[in-house]
Amino acid sequence: MALLAGVLLAAPLPVVRAGEMVIYGVEEASPVTLMISTSPTTLDTHGIPQPALGRWLAHIADKAQVRLTIRPFTGTVRLEDRMREPDTCALGYARLPSREDTVHWLYEVKRDRMVFVTRQADNFSGTLADLLKLAGGKLAAPSGVYRTILENRGIRHTVIDDQRQLARMVDAGDPRFGLLIGGSLASPEIKALNLRVVAELPEQGFWLACSRDMPDAVLERIGTTLHSPASEQLHRETMTTLLPALATDP
Repeated sequence: MALLAGVLLAAPLPVVRAGEMVIYGVEEASPVTLMISTSPTTLDTHGIPQPALGRWLAHIADKAQVRLTIRPFTGTVRLEDRMREPDTCALGYARLPSREDTVHWLYEVKRDRMVFVTRQADNFSGTLADLLKLAGGKLAAPSGVYRTILENRGIRHTVIDDQRQLARMVDAGDPRFGLLIGGSLASPEIKALNLRVVAELPEQGFWLACSRDMPDAVLERIGTTLHSPASEQLHRETMTTLLPALATDP
């Protein structure tokens, strides 16, 4: 156990300042861009991965011999389009039937649900179908799978990528509804707000997935690292620290 602990502490963390791009790994390693959501369980308010998550990502970069550049999802580029680029992976990529054959699914990071929230004082009372009928133009959601799901249903919405900001806006009453990942509700920033869940979508898997066109050698190194005992221990520590309600035994 002492030896394993030493291995886990060996991967260096990046030195970054607020507003700078976060990169793990050495300059000469294979470049990989990792797309990541902006939520309290992934990035802090400066856009830097939360410490537990950062330790896992640093380990992956070190052992897989990749230079991992962290980029948040944004509303300016569709995530599905970005995932066609051969140097790109995504952390927390929802495993939808429409995406099944478009990427390599390397590692299931978590299972979670997406929830619709509104203010505690809002008088909405109804089913998911009722909510979706009146949500058009009154709903905000992040980029990524949220955008895909809502557009497939023809629901107009405002894109607010930072889930903290989105929750604060709903708490202030504009927009009336927000769509969040369930795990974010337990974060101190969002838990302190006067919000309530009014509907939810079924739980699904969120994966670390990479482009179908990523070079085989790079893909193999990342996949092997993710399933190593040291990486899986760091993943469990990340889940226990940031998403205790979702953490499960191996």
